[in-house]
Amino acid sequence: LTLTTPSPFLNQNLTYTEREKKRAMKLLLLLLLLLHISHSFTAARSISEFRALLSLKSSIVDEQSHLSSWKPSTSFCLWTGVTCDVSRRHVTSLDLSGLNLSGTLSSDVAHLPLLQNLSVASNQISGPIPPEIANLSTLRHLNLSNNVFNGSYPDELSAGLVNLQVLDLYNNNLTGDLPVSITNLTQLRHLHLGGNYFAGRIPAAYGSWPVLEYLAVSGNEITGKIPPEIGNLTSLRELYIGYYNAFEDGLPPEIGNLSELVRFDAANCGLTGEIPPEIGKLQNLDTLFLQVNAFSGALSPELGMISSLKSMDLSNNMFTGEIPASFEQLKNLTLLNLFRNKLYGAIPEFIGDLPELEVLQLWENNFTGSIPQKLGENGRLVILDLSSNKLTGTLPPNMCSGNRLITLITLGNFLFGSIPDSLGKCESLTRIR
Repeated sequence: LTLTTPSPFLNQNLTYTEREKKRAMKLLLLLLLLLHISHSFTAARSISEFRALLSLKSSIVDEQSHLSSWKPSTSFCLWTGVTCDVSRRHVTSLDLSGLNLSGTLSSDVAHLPLLQNLSVASNQISGPIPPEIANLSTLRHLNLSNNVFNGSYPDELSAGLVNLQVLDLYNNNLTGDLPVSITNLTQLRHLHLGGNYFAGRIPAAYGSWPVLEYLAVSGNEITGKIPPEIGNLTSLRELYIGYYNAFEDGLPPEIGNLSELVRFDAANCGLTGEIPPEIGKLQNLDTLFLQVNAFSGALSPELGMISSLKSMDLSNNMFTGEIPASFEQLKNLTLLNLFRNKLYGAIPEFIGDLPELEVLQLWENNFTGSIPQKLGENGRLVILDLSSNKLTGTLPPNMCSGNRLITLITLGNFLFGSIPDSLGKCESLTRIR
């Protein structure tokens, strides 16, 4: 009988295999533990956003039950105004605009870490703007307009919202000086601070935004001079600085550097002096509102170089002189308001040839001569007011050729002759004096 002794090499292999199995088992247990922790963490974050939304709802008064879908029994991704990411775990947009909500905005909205859009516009939400919103570093659009938020602008927002592109605080009750810190939001494309009670001057730093396309500070209590640095905003397309502000002096010549500007509204804000000739460089401008100021001097001939102009209101100023011949180039003009100035001379015949003209108001000036006889032949004329001048001659025969004329006022002149038969057939006409 031969006895076989177990090989030491075989024992070593068995020992090695058992060790590997134990090690693999430990790794598997560790992996399962990590997966559990990860799932728990994700669930905790999801619950945090869930609770943040419920906290937001609890601070809001919803008399018309627009938020009735906000129930714990349903996924918050299905709630009114809530949009989630593809994983349906995180809120990316919260839009509660126009729901007739009141109350306050809970600071717990800051616990929506992936939020990109936040709008509670057109409600009656009051109280201060929560500075905790600054924690929403992914936020791109913040619209709190048309509410009753009060207090000052939280400077924390300027430090935390590094990706913000749209900030709309229009028509609230915000106070304090125009915030300088807001210039730290270098990605801004749209900034509306109008319709509040901001005071102080427009900071020179407001000329530093590299990609800003829309700037509104109208309807505040701003004083001082318009800084020339505003001309550095070469991407700007819309600029609104008028209404209830009380600036010193006039428009800086640097305004002509805003080569992309489409709309410029500086009405009713105390501007004086002459319109700088550099304004003629604004070759994309279609709307120019400078009414109700104290501008003086002659109408700048350079205005006629802005062939893109559709609406120009220079009324209620102290302009003198005649309508420049260069205005003949304004072939796209639909509205021309020059009333309540000190203009004189004849109304140029080319005014009657402007192909798109719909509104012409020249009342309370010192115009003489006859009314351009081609007025209205473009078939577009809606409003014509030439009252309180020193005009003579007859009424143009075809003012209502497009049957769109609604208002015709020529009283306070020295006109004579018969009323054109065409006016008797003008069905659109509702007011004539």
